[in-house]
Amino acid sequence: MATYDVRLTAPGLYTAAGTDPDALWETLVAGKDTRRPTEALAGPWPEGDTAFLVDDLDAATLGVHRRVLRTSEKQARMALYGARLALAGPAERGPVGGPGWGLYLGLPTVDEELLRFGALDRLHKAAGSPGEVAALYGREVPPFSGLSHLNSTAAAHISAVFGLTGAMAAYSPFSDAGLTALIDGALSVAEGENEAALVGAVSPKVHPLLFAQYEELGWNGAVPGEGAAFLVAERAGDAAGSGGSGGSGGSVAGAGAPGARLAGYGRAFGAGAGDRTEAVVEAVHAALEAAGTDAGGIGWVLPDAAWSADAARAQSAALERVFAGTADRPAQFTGERATGVLGPAHPLAHTLLALHGLASGRRLAADGDAVREEALPVPRALVLACGARGQVCAVVLEGAGK
Repeated sequence: MATYDVRLTAPGLYTAAGTDPDALWETLVAGKDTRRPTEALAGPWPEGDTAFLVDDLDAATLGVHRRVLRTSEKQARMALYGARLALAGPAERGPVGGPGWGLYLGLPTVDEELLRFGALDRLHKAAGSPGEVAALYGREVPPFSGLSHLNSTAAAHISAVFGLTGAMAAYSPFSDAGLTALIDGALSVAEGENEAALVGAVSPKVHPLLFAQYEELGWNGAVPGEGAAFLVAERAGDAAGSGGSGGSGGSVAGAGAPGARLAGYGRAFGAGAGDRTEAVVEAVHAALEAAGTDAGGIGWVLPDAAWSADAARAQSAALERVFAGTADRPAQFTGERATGVLGPAHPLAHTLLALHGLASGRRLAADGDAVREEALPVPRALVLACGARGQVCAVVLEGAGK
């Protein structure tokens, strides 16, 4: 099968810090507080009265008919906006859409009940009267509620608005979904299935029921955030690459591709706390091998901002093992302090930060409560995703100079 060089471009990022990677980078360096009061939520968020919220967008900003707002959750609208930001780039890309354009999405679970408990109680009491039940449904159930609570709505709206009719896939619900979308989207272009692929991920909207979901998974007290991260994977030329999709790791671009590229990836699974560290190590080693490098060839590490305490411990222990023998350990950094934890969108937001750093030859490093900017010693970055159920993804991103 012919393979193609693939470049990652057209970043579209919507977070509490702004609408592009530049804004997030500057917010992190400046130490701006981007949290907002949670009083507008449908109930109090436990453990705090602020979170990293974004504005819900109107139909004009999204470029859709107002009816679309009635058939979508806020997280679907965030995804649509992230896609619009990514596809609003320079005209030299040419026309967007058609059978050569794919769509790969990382999506969260729906985090709002279809019908409130008070309404369910009233329906139970009126069960013997069909007329009263019908009247209650008319008052209590929002129009199109069934459609608006489907995660597939996000994919449907994006595909319809931009005419993306190539191969596509959606993944859900944990943080690994965003990097899985990136890997598979880039592979679809590398292997000639798509000419270009829109890749994105979105956070859940912050809602009291989100706490109930993550508390069951071992919530570690992280502050939630809202946002979407998108990019385009596109052919950089017809030169044969070394890409492939076999095994637990692979490479999706050959040497010489212009712009940043996904140089290698790895995927693994650790079902319990005892083997999650090994799963992260396995995924990272697969990504490094596919990229033709080792731990010493990484200049920046962007770990996942995990909700689960077990996942956070496993990730930390794994990175300690991977980089234990390197003379100069790469800086580890997460954008969580300016975005909150973004679920599936968090590793993809880190990907966009890494692409920004690779393009400028810079990286960010935590310095106590501050963030400092410094030279990127090696034009490669490692981005991780650690799903709450044990899923792990690792990608190595490489700059144009390699």
